[in-house]
Amino acid sequence: MLTRIRLVIEKLVTFLGVFFLLSLVILAFLQVILRNFFSVGFNAVEELMRNGVLWIAFSGAILTTLRGKHIAIDIIPRVLSRRYQRVLNAIINLIAALICFILSWLSVQFLCLEINMNSKVAAHIPAWLVELIIPVGFFLLAISFFLKIFDNPETIGH
Repeated sequence: MLTRIRLVIEKLVTFLGVFFLLSLVILAFLQVILRNFFSVGFNAVEELMRNGVLWIAFSGAILTTLRGKHIAIDIIPRVLSRRYQRVLNAIINLIAALICFILSWLSVQFLCLEINMNSKVAAHIPAWLVELIIPVGFFLLAISFFLKIFDNPETIGH
């Protein structure tokens, strides 16, 4: 069941990351063509591209965490026995999951403020829609860290 959850999250986030990366490349290319050949540019495109980078960053962070490829300081686990490595790994991942859950909750409150203020991105798009990745991203990161608690002991630190 946990493997299935991890797989669904990984596929969804991979799709989002690829979609936004391709969108950014296409938008940047079109913006360059418009500016160089037609002396026209759209400020909205640049604003959307800045926000697209946020989506890519969260997608990358989630995938990195799910795959266990994130940066880790593993000096202490190297001197511990396998049993204590698992305990330390569980504690660290539980704390990371808790922090991400808290950040997700706080970012939901931020989104509520954005909705109440009726903020817009690129003059037409509701800001909360573009910033939705923040609470969703932190929530998926929290789930990713939580799932890492149940990883196979041979994959700890790898």
